[in-house]
Amino acid sequence: MKLMIAELRKNKGVSQQELATVMGVAHQTVSKWETNVTFPDITLLPQLANYFDVSVDELLGLKPLPSRTYIPCEVGTKNYWSERLKYLKNTRNFLWNKDYLQFLIEKVWKINAPIDILDCGCGYGFLGTMLMPLMPKGSTYTGIDHSENLINEGRGILNTDEYAVQFVCEDVLTYESGIKYDFVISQAVLRHIDNSTLFLNKMISFTKVGGLVVCAEINRELENVGLYIHGMDYDFLCQYPGFRDMWNTQLKRQGRDYSVALKIPEMMRDSGLRDIDIRMSDKVNFISPEHADYAEEVAAFIDAHELCEYKTGEQQALVVERLMNHGMDRKDAEYYCYKQNKITEFICRNQKSLTFTQFYGLHFSYGIK
Repeated sequence: MKLMIAELRKNKGVSQQELATVMGVAHQTVSKWETNVTFPDITLLPQLANYFDVSVDELLGLKPLPSRTYIPCEVGTKNYWSERLKYLKNTRNFLWNKDYLQFLIEKVWKINAPIDILDCGCGYGFLGTMLMPLMPKGSTYTGIDHSENLINEGRGILNTDEYAVQFVCEDVLTYESGIKYDFVISQAVLRHIDNSTLFLNKMISFTKVGGLVVCAEINRELENVGLYIHGMDYDFLCQYPGFRDMWNTQLKRQGRDYSVALKIPEMMRDSGLRDIDIRMSDKVNFISPEHADYAEEVAAFIDAHELCEYKTGEQQALVVERLMNHGMDRKDAEYYCYKQNKITEFICRNQKSLTFTQFYGLHFSYGIK
């Protein structure tokens, strides 16, 4: 519990003496409230809450204050992803089976002649490394991303002698291209940005008439219940109280839509695409000590989920403040920190014998322009 009296008083523009006079206490008492030396008498809580026009839970710091300035989530920004190359490399292989992508290309999308591909929000070009070996010879790949760090990494990874590949370091939303493409794709982009409709329409603008637009996105609800760690209670692993409050706050305050994966087909229809359909990746990850790449797989999982180290009280306090700023109440935010530490402890104790199953629920929505 964290009393919010000092912040509320300052926001209201009153002194400790003025508040003390209204409450009928000494100004030293108000000072002790604000420094958590003493706690207001329970009979004063409704009066204090009414004076500051907040609920008792908000006064006690159990729920976020409506007056607090919302700090936007930064995951849609260039600076954020420029520092997340390791995370991207550790998570991309958990999303795809290469044979399923080949099935989509050959049997679903029926691509049997060379095409020009544009990957919007390409990062370090992971999709390029997956797509180009499977596409008809003569196909081209262009990746566009606003992170120079990721673009430079992509240029080093993709063999430009073997494939016709180029990277463009630009913001997709402001980039103007004189070229139209047969196949325009994005992966795990729309869930992170503030205006997914605007991004989708930009993708469509890059597409030739008759070309294919594809959005691959993870469903957040499925992702949250898609992890089982042998030796831990599955119900415990699936509990994320307060997350829907946080997601809805981000949607309302920022336009970041946690449920966009399921909405894309309708968005495509509204934007004029035709022959729209949606499929799901068949990738489910089972990791156990018998695997030849077990150590690398576990290390990638630990890093991707930020389970490397036990969070101290100070670190937890920062996480709680951030989550409350995004709509969680204190109880749920503190539970999230507790849960992360419990998982971290279990993994640290069992790292050499860890067995887990993970399912992300990657959706592919696609339509023709």
